[in-house]
Amino acid sequence: MKEYKEVPDDSLFYDLTPEEIALLFYLLGIIMAQSLTIDEINLLANGLLETAQVMLVIAAQRVLINDVISAHQDEEEKKSTEKLELEVKKLQAKIEQLQKQINELKR
Repeated sequence: MKEYKEVPDDSLFYDLTPEEIALLFYLLGIIMAQSLTIDEINLLANGLLETAQVMLVIAAQRVLINDVISAHQDEEEKKSTEKLELEVKKLQAKIEQLQKQINELKR
């Protein structure tokens, strides 16, 4: 399973404020509707709403997949950390044992 990008490398939307984006889509709607009939406007608006719904479902699924991947990676990191901690404890015990042997040999 691949992880989906949450942040694009470069995007026009980064350069605009929320108000500017709202204004952009407002103006786009007005401009697009100017040369259309009422039926064409209804058809286009319904089509855009359907497109938006599909995009929202896709975005939600991508978030879900990213969350699962992230949780799995966190679990793997935790297991790895626990293994490393166990190895460190074993090494510390071995060092203590070797130090005792060195001390006995010095006597």
